[in-house]
Amino acid sequence: MSVDPYGMKTRAVAFAVRAGHNDDMAHRFLERVCADGVLGQTRQYGPLLAEMMTEETS
Repeated sequence: MSVDPYGMKTRAVAFAVRAGHNDDMAHRFLERVCADGVLGQTRQYGPLLAEMMTEETS
């Protein structure tokens, strides 16, 4: 992964962990956040994590 001067990657992983997910899910969440281009948009984290959880259960 590239340099993260503002700590946004750390924040994304921490968001998922605080939501009760394990390291694997937290890192998949980080990959998804980066792929979707919303790393700097923390307001999108909740809806995106909820979407991932829905995808996992279907």
